[in-house]
Amino acid sequence: MTNRNDRGVQHRKRRMMALRKELGFPKKAPITTGLAFAAVDEPNDAILCAIAQKAIADKQDTLIHCYSSMVANDPFLTVLVLRTANGAELLPVEIVQPSTAKPLQLITTDRTRCFRLDSRWLLQETPVPSVAKLPKAIAAAQARYDAAMADTRSDHAEWDPQVVIFERGPASMTA
Repeated sequence: MTNRNDRGVQHRKRRMMALRKELGFPKKAPITTGLAFAAVDEPNDAILCAIAQKAIADKQDTLIHCYSSMVANDPFLTVLVLRTANGAELLPVEIVQPSTAKPLQLITTDRTRCFRLDSRWLLQETPVPSVAKLPKAIAAAQARYDAAMADTRSDHAEWDPQVVIFERGPASMTA
């Protein structure tokens, strides 16, 4: 029996899988990767800090889709937890398409930093596209992402257990 009252979890999984694909991840997750994915409802400082601590402990940067409520269909914010020598930074990001032939990249909302995945699926900082090209590159990235989302509409969209959905926060991860 199919549970149709999943509070949007399947939609969020499809959204994250489309993002993974467009960032350049292979269809099946590699055994080791430097980037994890998560979704969280009603984020607050405690939840985001706990996810940052998990990212540090797991040695994986984390990309988080933040939803305003359990019934929200679209994230209102995407946050990159970027590990540093002294802990982690939480950077609001959005997607950008510097080239139609290459995977999408992540750019901070203040437009000062840009990141791409390297051949080992680790985040690598890259030059920010020119200011003149940014609006077009961001719009193109969103269109490409929306097209990838349309490809994952089936009920049997592939799912990778590496993607984590926090419904009430990461408290259960310590169990």
